[in-house]
Order: sequence, then C-alpha cells, then structure tokens
Amino acid sequence: MKDAIRPRPADCRGRLCRSIISVPANREKMVDKALSLEADVIMLDLEDSVPVDQKDEARKRAVSILRGAQTRGKVLSCRINGMATPFAYRDIIDIVEAAGEFIDTIVIPKVNDASEVKAVDYFLTQIELRMGFSRRIGLEPSIETASGMLRVEEIAFSSQRIESLVFGVADYSASLTMPGGGISGHGESAGLYPGDRFHFPLSRMAMAAKAAGLAAIDAPYGDYKDPEGLRRSCLASAALGYDGKWVIHPDQIAIVNEIYSPSEEDFQRSVRILEAYEQGRAAGVGSIALDGKMVDAASIRVAQVVRARRDAIDRKGKKT
Repeated sequence: MKDAIRPRPADCRGRLCRSIISVPANREKMVDKALSLEADVIMLDLEDSVPVDQKDEARKRAVSILRGAQTRGKVLSCRINGMATPFAYRDIIDIVEAAGEFIDTIVIPKVNDASEVKAVDYFLTQIELRMGFSRRIGLEPSIETASGMLRVEEIAFSSQRIESLVFGVADYSASLTMPGGGISGHGESAGLYPGDRFHFPLSRMAMAAKAAGLAAIDAPYGDYKDPEGLRRSCLASAALGYDGKWVIHPDQIAIVNEIYSPSEEDFQRSVRILEAYEQGRAAGVGSIALDGKMVDAASIRVAQVVRARRDAIDRKGKKT
C-alpha cells in the first residue's frame, strides 16, 4: 500500500451500484431489454458469456451499443477478458478508442495481482491522452481466486481509477476446490457447512474495499427462481457493508435494489442525526445527543452515506 493513495468516499463516485446486470455484448436484443430495466448498471460482458470465435464481433457490437445507448441514468460498464488471455489488450484498445467517452467503468476479471490493474490503468491513460477524453474511466477489479483474495488489500490500493471491488464466488470456489452447492455454483450452498462458508472472503474483501474508499459488490445468486434465497444472500452481504450485487435475471433486480437501498426508517434517522449535528455545530457544541443517545463521528459518517445514497436514488428516479 502506498501512503500517497488516499481513500475516497465509498460511493462509486456518486453513481448507484445496487444492481448490476451482466449482458453478453454480442446479444444486442438482450442489451436493449436490459437498458429498459431498473438495474443501476448495465455491464456488457466480453468474457465468459462470449464464445472464443465471437470475441471480435462482440467488441464491434459493444462499440455500437455504447455509442448508441440511451442510458436512462444508468452506468455503462464493460467486462473485458482476463489479463492472462490473448483477448484483453484488444478489448481495451478497440473498445476504449472507439467508445471510451461512453464507458463509465471497466471490470477486470480474475485479478490475481495488483500489476494487472496497473497495466490496464497504463493502457487507459495513454488512450485517454491520445483521444482527448474529458473524463477518466473507472476500474472494477473482480476477486475470483485464492491468489486474488490473498492480495486483495494491495489490489484495492493499486490505482486511483478503482471504484469498487467485485466478489466472484464461482471461480473463487473452484480455486479453493470447494464442493459445489448447486448447478450454477453461485451461492447455493445451504447445508454444506455449519454457517456461511463465504463469510470470510466476503468480509475480507469488504474490509479492503472500505479501507481504500471503494464500493464492495457481491457475486450473483445463481438460482433466479429462488427469490427467498436471493433475499437471504443480499441481506448477508449488505450486513457486511456491501453496496450492491450482480444479477443474472431481470426478476432479481427489484429485490436487489430494495435491500441495498436505505430503508425509509434509516433515511429519516439519518436526516435527524445530521440536523442535530448541524444545530450543535452552529451552537458551538462539541458533542450531541439524540433520543437520549450520544451521536459520535462514526454515526455522522454513516448518516452522510445514507443520505448521499438516497439522493443518488432520487436523482436516478428523475432521469427515468
């Protein structure tokens, strides 16, 4: 970690990132449908969902989609192929040169080492300078292996472009040779372990993300016909400080958005805390109490995050 890299507020630079729907970049009809949904982020996938013989065509389609998309207030992201593949460099150059001004973030899959993030950062810096882009593209490293989780703190602080860390449960499970818990391998693990077997990696990744001022994004829940399982999965990671979750089916979006949004009770409590704090500052009072309880600096920071997230949700509602 470098002291020169200072944490930023964990808010995706003000962007909502509760629900992230992954769509194959070579399936334009699926992308068009995704843009009409209530997901906060549309992620064009160039990696696992695109066959090897369609990688070149997927890049061309991604450029066309990015340049013509009516975003409706959504964040547009691309998941490139892994840095250990022969496809990643072309993903970066071909798509960013042609449509970089329309890309909000790039997801880097299966990150094992901070050097992979730095390499993408260097590529983007050169392209942005050459093309004269006015805004900087963000990065989202995906932690999907034992090696990546071992180095997650170094990865979190490896670039000022990073906005979030993403947990990839299926590949992480495979890298640890965990027994499967379902057909998809995405979170269906009830009965395999006396507790939540993903609690440790989820907690460790969230700690690294928040220490670096980043958002933490949970892996998708694979059984899209099990809404209660999805709800339990969301509640578990939200309780650990996660800000959002990938989704694989439109029916999952409403539950994900609900659980990663501040409740009305939490929002109203935050408003009261911040009002009491401002009144105390105006009166020159160093400490304040609300409903017979002391309000400290940590309570105020939490209230500020809740209000900022609610403001972002309200702004999105006005755009749609």
